[in-house]
Amino acid sequence: MTLEPQAWRTLATRREFRNRWVGVVADTVQLPDGRRYEYTRLEPAGVGVGVIGFNAAGEVLLEREYRHGVGEVIWQLPGGLADEGEALQTAGLRELREETGFAPAVVSAETVRYLGAVWDNPAMGVGQSHIFAAWGLEAVAETRRDPAELVTLHWRSPAWLRAAVRAGAIKDRVVVAAVAFLLLNGWLE
Repeated sequence: MTLEPQAWRTLATRREFRNRWVGVVADTVQLPDGRRYEYTRLEPAGVGVGVIGFNAAGEVLLEREYRHGVGEVIWQLPGGLADEGEALQTAGLRELREETGFAPAVVSAETVRYLGAVWDNPAMGVGQSHIFAAWGLEAVAETRRDPAELVTLHWRSPAWLRAAVRAGAIKDRVVVAAVAFLLLNGWLE
């Protein structure tokens, strides 16, 4: 019989680095077998939010952006970090509007739905992203992007999106999770 994994005991924590996006922390831990181990983890600057949005024609709004961490231009959803004390849905819709200039014509339980959350990288820290779906997107405002957000917007069919995820052309965890949540709820054709 195999025993289930057990939690580690944190003996000491050192903060090594912090900027506006991330903190790096080194923990000295005791493993279940008694050995000590040095473990590095990341502390996010906040809680992530992302929105998969659809226009009246049923097309999905996607972004293309260079992501230096992977050295590639990738497909992603509008999103970012919730401000301190900001409701997650409010944060997601704010990020959608700021990055794309689009928002649902009406915000209601039928037009904006919470899909779920994913760990950003559970081996590296507690960061997570909360994902919403919004229907009936319309152009409502000028974009207000951060200086490093050099983004292009693209409308794609749900069939294109499913095929791109299936083929591995889209690897971003938030997009892949949004597609999975939508399919599991029967909200994506």
